[in-house]
Amino acid sequence: MSELENRGRVLIIDDREETRYIFRRILVRAGFAVEEAATGSEGLVRALSLPDIVISDVNLPDMLGYEVCRRLKSNPVTASIPVLQISASFVSDESKVQALKEGADSYLTQPVEPTVLVAQVEALLRLRRAESLSHHSALQWQTAFDALNDGLALADSNGRTIRVNATFMQLLNLVAADIEGKRLADIFQANFQMSLESLLESSERGQLGELSFGNRWFRVRYDTIKANLDMESGSILILTDTTDHRKLQEMLKLSERLAATGRLAHIIAHEINNPLEAMSNLLYLAANGSRENFPETQSYINQASEELLRISRITKQVLAFHRESTLPTMCAANEMIEGVIALFRIHVAKQNITLKSDLRSNDQLLLHSGEMRQVFNNLVTNALDAMGVCEGTVLVRCMRSVSYPDGVPGVRFLFSDCGRGIPPEALPRIFEAFYTTKDSKGAGTGLWLSSEVVAKHQGLIRVRSRTSGSYRGTLFDVFIPLPSAN
Repeated sequence: MSELENRGRVLIIDDREETRYIFRRILVRAGFAVEEAATGSEGLVRALSLPDIVISDVNLPDMLGYEVCRRLKSNPVTASIPVLQISASFVSDESKVQALKEGADSYLTQPVEPTVLVAQVEALLRLRRAESLSHHSALQWQTAFDALNDGLALADSNGRTIRVNATFMQLLNLVAADIEGKRLADIFQANFQMSLESLLESSERGQLGELSFGNRWFRVRYDTIKANLDMESGSILILTDTTDHRKLQEMLKLSERLAATGRLAHIIAHEINNPLEAMSNLLYLAANGSRENFPETQSYINQASEELLRISRITKQVLAFHRESTLPTMCAANEMIEGVIALFRIHVAKQNITLKSDLRSNDQLLLHSGEMRQVFNNLVTNALDAMGVCEGTVLVRCMRSVSYPDGVPGVRFLFSDCGRGIPPEALPRIFEAFYTTKDSKGAGTGLWLSSEVVAKHQGLIRVRSRTSGSYRGTLFDVFIPLPSAN
């Protein structure tokens, strides 16, 4: 019996007992469980127990079957129950049309063959199960859609927004009224002050970074959806919240800068200590010299002044290295890199390393100077570390050049050493965060941050290295485009 009941429950609403009896026998034999009601009001009450299908007569004593159907379909609780209306009196086409308009799913006239009745009930139940499965799948899809961490917005072929997930609404602080009936392009421009056309152009040029909205940052992707190769059926906009990642990057940059400060502190101490000792000796000689030797005393004072100027230059270089600016400024290529090299000259002399420079470009570049000085400092430091205690030369060059293969004009900075080189298996990962070839001596953030800064300036950084042969060593190539090229 339980197996038969699984075929479904049928509610029969008919005031004639003999009709209910006939229908009950037919349906029970077919494996259905049957409930009965003699009036429309009783049928509406019994329908609240949610049978799988309702079979209703049209000519009921208290109300027409049309009204029963209308009330069932207008109630959210019973709206999904299929309704089959049957009548022996209302057999015209107008009656069938009215029944279907009031929400009936099918209409039969008496007399009804048993096989036709069962087939009709089974067809309506299959339709209901298909609708239920479709509704369940839609709920699953919407739940998964809303659960995504990325914000998604879908538009039709005319650009009208048809659906967005909950994350998209939350990220942009939107409500339903902000998106209903609006074009996706208008929603995007209103929030990011940038057109979708500009977004696509920047993406094609590879220049699109992250976009800001309020105090948050997003990585944005826009794609078209095609029904086939020739026809566009819609589009999708994806927002990925990168605020936490960006904050982590800023923390790592600060950490790397502090580490660079620590590395430079030792060099600066030696740079300043030497002229200070010279000044102390010169001032002592000047203070204790005789008045008859005034020219000699004056010479001591002049030398002390020169040492003071030397300390002043070192101080200015250090301040320039750590100076922050929210906006880029124009900087001469040769002067900026010369300021970095000057901090290392005495230090490398004590290591038997020669630091040479060949600075042929005084072109003005639009830069965040503090960040670029940190890049150059990292590359010089890496070159010196690669040399170790061996004698050799670190060569720093800058020159006017063009990028490959697009020929954009700019300045190329080259940092080369004759150290041990980078193993071939490490080269593909050299710019990854936290990857280092220095074992416990390196944090693995220097080159990664350097590549981030160079990319921020629309530039390129590359590396070539050999671990053996007469040309052993590493070459870092940094290209920064001229302001007119951006």
